[in-house]
Amino acid sequence: MFNRSNKGRKMKKIFQWEEYLNWRKMSNEQKLNFKRACLFPILVYVVYVFLNQYSLAILLLLCLYFFIRFRNRNKLGR
Repeated sequence: MFNRSNKGRKMKKIFQWEEYLNWRKMSNEQKLNFKRACLFPILVYVVYVFLNQYSLAILLLLCLYFFIRFRNRNKLGR
């Protein structure tokens, strides 16, 4: 029912922590992926701080935009 012979199949590695510890044997693509994975939490923190600081201003701008759009809804345009 199931094909149990998967010796010829090439599996993609998802969790590669052992390979990440050996920097010299890594390919350029693996190095780039590792750098991206390490910098991602920093990017998330920067976005979090920005949204935490300016969320009220962004919300007010969005409300103002939709209010103006709602008021001009029935007016004719060129």
